Amino acid sequence: MTEGPRFPASFEWGCATAAFQIEGGASEGGKLPSIWDDFCAQPGRIKDGSDGLVACDHYHRFPDDIALMADLGFRHYRFSIAWTRVITEDGRANPQGLDFYRRLLTALHERGITPNATLFHWDLPAHLKGGWLRRETAYRFADYAALVADELGDLLPRVATLNEPWCSAFLGHDLGVFAPGVQDRPSALLAAHHLMLAHGLGLQAWRSVRRDTQLGIVLNPELCDAASDAPADVAAARLAELERNDVFLNPLFNREWPAEMLEQMGPLAGQRLPGDTAICAQPLDFIGLNYYTRSIAQAPVSDAELARGYRFVPPDPQRPDLTDIGWEIYPQGLERVTRKLLAQWPLPPIWITENGAADNTPAVDGACDDQIRLAYLQSHLAQLAQMVASGIDIRGYYVWSLLDNFEWAQGYSQRFGVVHVDYATQQRTPKASAHWLQHFISSPQPT
Repeated sequence: MTEGPRFPASFEWGCATAAFQIEGGASEGGKLPSIWDDFCAQPGRIKDGSDGLVACDHYHRFPDDIALMADLGFRHYRFSIAWTRVITEDGRANPQGLDFYRRLLTALHERGITPNATLFHWDLPAHLKGGWLRRETAYRFADYAALVADELGDLLPRVATLNEPWCSAFLGHDLGVFAPGVQDRPSALLAAHHLMLAHGLGLQAWRSVRRDTQLGIVLNPELCDAASDAPADVAAARLAELERNDVFLNPLFNREWPAEMLEQMGPLAGQRLPGDTAICAQPLDFIGLNYYTRSIAQAPVSDAELARGYRFVPPDPQRPDLTDIGWEIYPQGLERVTRKLLAQWPLPPIWITENGAADNTPAVDGACDDQIRLAYLQSHLAQLAQMVASGIDIRGYYVWSLLDNFEWAQGYSQRFGVVHVDYATQQRTPKASAHWLQHFISSPQPT
């Protein structure tokens, strides 16, 4: 078996999931509907017409899934807590939902697996009318954070407020391909602001209850190259990166948004109140970076593109270096985007909180030879090893994902897991990539 790159012995190895994508149990234990339940119920929103009502049935099968991750050598587990499972519609604690997570966390600790929880991975409670377009939602998030800190904080050494707020804001409110399905550019920017306000208020709320938790946020920064040297394409790539990076990183460090983004907000910019940026800029113990691929931008053409200032050029589908979802395999982008961020912002210690590939290879006779994913992981971990050796303060890596799961607008048509899931039987089958990671993680590393 091919040996992998070398990492410090202290480096943390984990796998990642998200509640809506794996849990199921959608109507059990007092769980409430989320905006993704509503979105899935709208015809044409999900590629295969599916939903997250059962997903991987992790709600019932978590003991076996934890045993599986332990057998594969993962000693760190990044997951999300479903806001809709732990709080009632009137804002009180839901004992049944909290009991589920307490049992999950206890089982993780018993197996020697350190949990890393994300409080919001897109499944906003449906009863919060107006969602992230209302400032009030940020304050309800703070209430939720304080409740989780009080009820589960003793079992949570590391917590992130938000996962990829860009997706909630721009896929959900500009492109409209994610819940809630809005298509309005200024609204997307307002949602982005309220998400970052929620982050800051959430950190304040958590620390008012507990001071012993490592707290941070998880972003998916954009590495966007221009399609050509033409000034219009270069300007388009810059605007794409401002949207993806500066809109979320500037508030973390008490910096104003770029003027271009404020201009795109139009009259809605007035809803950003004095003092908001200071609220967003709470101390961070860590930052999570999710990386999958890069983007190529060129000058906009359509009215919607002109409002954004850019358009993306999709890769040629005939290229051999694509994953099954059509994304370019570009491992050097991991270092390029990280160094770009470090040159602009004083980042705290970094964890790579998601990295992985869509590889839809079927399971046959109890095995799954996912060579696209295996090659993807090997090339990205080689790149990551060089980054760590060069002195970049990266302390851990979580593969996305432990299990094949509900892949949002793609439904179950794309498989990102290192463990194959037969959705009809819920049979789990570790793939070739899982076995390679198992061997790699267990190999002796330098001290």
